[in-house]
Amino acid sequence: MGLLGRGPRLRLWGRLGIPIALLLFGALVSGWIAWREAERARRTAQMLMKDYASFVADKFVRLSANRYLTLVGISNAIPQDGLPFTELRAHAEARRQGKTVTLPPPGPEFVRYFFSYDAEAGALEFSGMPPPEKERTRLQETLAALDLKCGANQIVPLGRLDGGRSQQPGAVPWSALIETGGHGSLRRIYGLRLDEGLSIDQFFLPVITRPNECDCTSGLLPASLSHVKDARRAASFILRDGAGLLVYASEPRYDGSTSAKQPLSPELPFSGWTVEVAINPAVVQPLLPYAGRGAPWFALSLIGLLVLGSGSLAILFLRRETEVSRLRQDFISNVSHELKTPLARIRLFNELLIGGRQTDAAKRSRYREIIGRECRRLSSLVDNILDFSRLERGSRCCDKDRLDLRRTVEQALDAFRAYTDQGRFSLSAHLEDVPPVTGDRHSLEQVVINLLDNAVKYSPQGSPIELGLTSIDGVVRLSVTDHGFGIPKQEQERIFEPFYRVESGDGQKAAGSGLGLSLVWRTVEAHGGRVFVESEPGAGSTFVVEIPSSQR
Repeated sequence: MGLLGRGPRLRLWGRLGIPIALLLFGALVSGWIAWREAERARRTAQMLMKDYASFVADKFVRLSANRYLTLVGISNAIPQDGLPFTELRAHAEARRQGKTVTLPPPGPEFVRYFFSYDAEAGALEFSGMPPPEKERTRLQETLAALDLKCGANQIVPLGRLDGGRSQQPGAVPWSALIETGGHGSLRRIYGLRLDEGLSIDQFFLPVITRPNECDCTSGLLPASLSHVKDARRAASFILRDGAGLLVYASEPRYDGSTSAKQPLSPELPFSGWTVEVAINPAVVQPLLPYAGRGAPWFALSLIGLLVLGSGSLAILFLRRETEVSRLRQDFISNVSHELKTPLARIRLFNELLIGGRQTDAAKRSRYREIIGRECRRLSSLVDNILDFSRLERGSRCCDKDRLDLRRTVEQALDAFRAYTDQGRFSLSAHLEDVPPVTGDRHSLEQVVINLLDNAVKYSPQGSPIELGLTSIDGVVRLSVTDHGFGIPKQEQERIFEPFYRVESGDGQKAAGSGLGLSLVWRTVEAHGGRVFVESEPGAGSTFVVEIPSSQR
């Protein structure tokens, strides 16, 4: 058989358009689902990292403030009106008792100097490294401008000298406490000036590297990340001053798109400072919904199976459709041949009769017999095609009446003998009287003719063929047995498909349209019966038709 022509190929692709489109649609839907799952996993990871970053940033702010207040002498046990600086507390008490005392020397290395301001006299004195003139003047002006509403005889601590209200860049990190007189008037201000450079090492780095020194045994990280011993492996920290300049950055740095930024506590004398925390994605990955599987492999596997299954079905359908198209092409070629051969013989013998070139009466009779046989052969072929067309459209294949099936089989046998060269086979019939059946006479005759025709095609020249008719338990059974080439086991399920033909003994496809056995199957099924084959390669075949009788 040659390759399919352009027209059949176009029609084939036209029929395959829908399944291919469905496959592509399924692939697009699967891809969209995969993208959505991956996007959901990505958003979940981002949300989780942002939440963790906010948690760590908030805890950093609280722990650094707690460490500062602890180092400068504030304890949680001291009430709000208590002294914030241990060194200055004794000095303030001595002043209240009327003793003449001087400011203590700066103790912690992160304190540059202490100062004391007499609000009534406007006197400012220092202990430790005195500030530059510009800073001294600024401090004097700031202290003179203070206007606080406090109770009588109180000592009020301020986180910063401005009470935490100033967020202007460049604010000097002073911390102070206020002493009031009998009517709540400002009497004296005590304070200290921090060293910003040393403050990083004293207040912030220990919170990151040694949280146990900051009264925080659980560390900076949430409980779900407690397996990470060093916070710098789980998060990066960036400190910026009030002007936005970088003060400190841990290494390595992580993705800032999921970072969280918070201002430092107003209790700290670092006006406008902020901390920015970013979480390491690697430590969050095991906590995601698809932990242990990286990307959402479960959903992607299901999608992959869906695409694979759809692709396999599409390929199977494509192969099936290609084979059907090939069989249809074979059918057209075979039918053309089946029509051309008898027509050529009819034309030849008709011309011999009309031309008067043959005067022998016996030969003229023989010619007329051949013409009649070929006409009946053509009629049988056309009937097969028309019946198949009606069945393909779903039309009724028959008008059912009560029939004597033996009589119908005998008529079919006579018709078969009339258009078949009886020298090609030896036919014997064993027909019993059987109960009547309900069916269409013409259709059942065609069943018998097609079975006999199939037996002749797949049997050697002169091979015997047996036709049998009997009834068993209310079922009428018709059988056609040949002693031909037989049918391989793997092909027995396909012989009833339209256009399908089994190879004959010489390795070639037998002549015919490939519709005969398909029509047998469909006609018998329409009569409520069944048809099956018993065959062994090289031992012949027996086709059996069973139709329920009308007396059941």
